[in-house]
Amino acid sequence: MDPAAFAALLERCAPGAAVEPLTAIVRQASTFEPLLITLEGRKPIPIQAMSLEEGVQLATEATVAGQSVRIGLAQLGPEDRKQAGLTISASFDACRHVAAFHMLYQARLQAARANARDPEKAALTTIVSFVEKRSAPTPHAATRNAPALAPAEEPATERFAATLSPAKEGPAWDVYRSSRGASIFVYER
Repeated sequence: MDPAAFAALLERCAPGAAVEPLTAIVRQASTFEPLLITLEGRKPIPIQAMSLEEGVQLATEATVAGQSVRIGLAQLGPEDRKQAGLTISASFDACRHVAAFHMLYQARLQAARANARDPEKAALTTIVSFVEKRSAPTPHAATRNAPALAPAEEPATERFAATLSPAKEGPAWDVYRSSRGASIFVYER
């Protein structure tokens, strides 16, 4: 799915939804992959299901095994799905997922507006409330190096300087540099 298709889905399933912030959240959360599943943990594991049936099966098995699972375009976690009234299988229905995501966004935005005097800060706080839970790498290499949204209290200059600073070097014994999230394939003929 691309941003234009997502905007059309929003218009069809959640008329009147704020397209820009919801698109930004989904871009950061799943890069518009409706069948993305993320197993939460110390190091979150993203899994791209190939079909709806496979996605439901994988998410159900992980949930039964006691794993916390985020599902779909907005990567809704167990608490979000419960609040929105979505089951695991309903979370994979793009239209129901987007409608529930819009409802959650509106509820959080109203709560943020009640606590903040600045409407822009309330909107940013709402966006961050969805994005800050998602520390797993996205399935596409192009978005892996994109800077994540940071909390509103942090000054923008510090936030962007932190995203541009060089990555920490992994342990000396990390031969394949797996801690850096990059790999290289070298062979000789």
